[in-house]
Amino acid sequence: MPLLYKWFISHLPQTVAFKENKGCLRWSTRLMSLTNDDISWYNRVYDGVQIIDSYGEFSNVPLLGTCGGISYNPVLARRQLGFPLKDKPNNILLEGVFFQEGKDPQGLKGRMVRAWRKIHKKGRNELGPKNCIALEPYTTWVRKRASEYLMPYDYPRPTPLVVAGSSTLPNQGVIDDPDDAWTSLLPQSSKFWKKEVRSTRQREGGYGSSL
Repeated sequence: MPLLYKWFISHLPQTVAFKENKGCLRWSTRLMSLTNDDISWYNRVYDGVQIIDSYGEFSNVPLLGTCGGISYNPVLARRQLGFPLKDKPNNILLEGVFFQEGKDPQGLKGRMVRAWRKIHKKGRNELGPKNCIALEPYTTWVRKRASEYLMPYDYPRPTPLVVAGSSTLPNQGVIDDPDDAWTSLLPQSSKFWKKEVRSTRQREGGYGSSL
């Protein structure tokens, strides 16, 4: 967690106003105020190096842990290495790999171990010149995916409706606090993920009725 926090902070503005947070604002409020130009997308220390793109038979990077294994998709992190994100990534590059220790019918653990013996790297010759941007086709795909999974991304603020000197009509859903843009989505997001977990558990062993 400390390493993840350090990585997260390294991309945020380093100005005194943002770092001191004299208004004691929540993280959600501070993050929602940022624009594309505020983010430090990549460190130039990566210039001229090759990046690990995949391992062995896998189209991405399999990661082994003490309790199982997952996959990491470098195609989504290319902007952090200075390369542009132009369009929706191919589905094969986004394939998820997951297994729990003791529950590995596909033999993924052994396949992952073997894959780490053959590392595939890419550099400027394969990925093109450095240009730290994200084009509209990619950002459109991100927004569509965020909407599909009910993620609080780029939440629009409804326009108040005023009639003949009266105040905003009831039930218009006007958000006064930016934090509400996140919390207003939590109930439906929670309901969605509970449904997904229940469905997964029922497929695996039929013990998901507790959710």
